[in-house]
Amino acid sequence: MPSTTRPQLALVVALGCLAALIAAAAGRAPDPAAEDPAAPPASERFGLQHWPLDDAAARGRVVYEEKCSGCHGPEGLGNGDAAAWLDPRPRNFQAGRFKFRTTPSGELPTIADIAHVVRCGLSGSAMRSFPLMPESARNDVAAYVRSLAEFGLVRAEVEYFMEEDDMTLQEVLDEEYDELVPDILEGAYESVWPVSVEQRPEMDADSIEQGRVLYEAQCVACHGATGRGDGSSSYHLRDWKDAPILPRDFTTGIFRAGSAPKDVFLRLRTGLNGTPMPAVYGSDEELWHLTHFILSLIEDDLRAEPHPVSCDAHAAAGAAR
Repeated sequence: MPSTTRPQLALVVALGCLAALIAAAAGRAPDPAAEDPAAPPASERFGLQHWPLDDAAARGRVVYEEKCSGCHGPEGLGNGDAAAWLDPRPRNFQAGRFKFRTTPSGELPTIADIAHVVRCGLSGSAMRSFPLMPESARNDVAAYVRSLAEFGLVRAEVEYFMEEDDMTLQEVLDEEYDELVPDILEGAYESVWPVSVEQRPEMDADSIEQGRVLYEAQCVACHGATGRGDGSSSYHLRDWKDAPILPRDFTTGIFRAGSAPKDVFLRLRTGLNGTPMPAVYGSDEELWHLTHFILSLIEDDLRAEPHPVSCDAHAAAGAAR
C-alpha cells in the first residue's frame, strides 16, 4: 500500500470534514423559527413579495442568492444552511443592526459601508472577502442587503398593526402602508451622515497618554486594563439576541472591519449596533487620543496579518447613501 504524504493526508481529512458537514446539514431538524406553528398562514404574512426593489437591488438579489444565501439565508435572516456552524452567526439583515458603518449609532449603513464589507470581509470571522467581484456587483448586492434591512423594519411595523389593532394584512396595506413606509425609512436615515472624520493628529507619546486616561475611564470594565477583552464586565455581556458576546482583544490587532486608525475611530464614534459597544462620547480630538492608545496596545508577537491596504479605512465623506 503506497504511503500517504502529509499534504495528501490533510486533503483527505479536510474532505472528510466537509462531507460530514454536508451530511449533517442535509439531515438536520428544521429551523424552529421557520416552522413556528403559531405563525399565520403565508397568505396573511407581509413577505418579500410585497416589497418592491429598485433596479440595483433587483440585480443584487441575483448576486445574493448565489454568493450569500448559504450563510445569511434566503431572506437575510441569518439562517442559511451553514449558519449553525459559524461563530459568530451570520448577520440577520432584516433586524437592521449593522455593526460596521460610517453612520450614527442606531441607523442603517450606507451602500458604500456594506460594499466595503463585501469587498474586504471581516477579519477573525467567517465573513470572507470578495475582492474579485466586480464593483458594480458589490454595489448591487449591497443595495439588496440594505433593502432587506428596510423591509425588516417595515415588516415589524406591519405586524404590530396586525397584532395590536387586530387588522388583516390587506387592511394594513390599504389603510396604513402608504404613510407607514416613509415614516419608518425617515427614522432609519434621520441624522446627518455619513459621519465626518477630521484629519488625524499625530500619534505621539502625549496623545497615547491622553488616550490612556480616557480608556481607563470608559473602556477598562469590558476590554480590560491591557486590552485583552478580559475586564470585570466581559463575562456578562450579551448581544441583542441575548447571546454571549466577548469584547475585542486589542492586543492581536484584529479589528473586524479594518485596522487602520480611521477604522478604529469610526467604531468609537458610531458604536456597534446590536452589541453592548456604544458610540463613545467625546470630541474628535479625544476619540483620536483614545484610538492611538488602543493601537498602542497591539503586541507585535500577537499581531495578525492586516487587511490589504485597499481595505483599510473605508471613506466616510461622500459615501453613497
